[in-house]
Amino acid sequence: MDTEGLRTVLRLVCSKQPSFMLDIMETLEGGGPEEQPGSESRTAPSWCICTYCREMPTDREKVCCGKTKQNWQSRLPDFYTVVLDELVLEVAMRYYNDVLAEPRDDNINRSRRYAAYRQFIMWVHGKLGAGNRKVIPSCCVRRIRDTFPEPSGQYVGYLEGVMD
Repeated sequence: MDTEGLRTVLRLVCSKQPSFMLDIMETLEGGGPEEQPGSESRTAPSWCICTYCREMPTDREKVCCGKTKQNWQSRLPDFYTVVLDELVLEVAMRYYNDVLAEPRDDNINRSRRYAAYRQFIMWVHGKLGAGNRKVIPSCCVRRIRDTFPEPSGQYVGYLEGVMD
């Protein structure tokens, strides 16, 4: 297959499953963002590979993105665009509230966190639902919580579905 054919196949694969791009980037040397300058030193839990996770309250939540330091899933430009961008989250929240006919939550950080979790799941796994749930990697949860913190520091965490 020629170079243009490979590019076409890569575009098709990534359009069908965007998270594959993360795996492709990991294979490229120096293909991801570096640790942000001035960030605090990290002591990662023993189950963490990316070195950005923090300890989680339940064993079920102790999930790492499994990426190298150069390709932390939570530090990719697409993560910011899809999961943390406030305008994207605003549109996602309006759509979600409209579809479910739910009133808007007055706690803006809680609303944005919840929308960011949904955006991450849709970006990486596609549509999920009852009996088909996924745990968000700790490093990604950390980045979302650091961006949209709860003043009390108390978070709900992963909740099992009725059919899980």
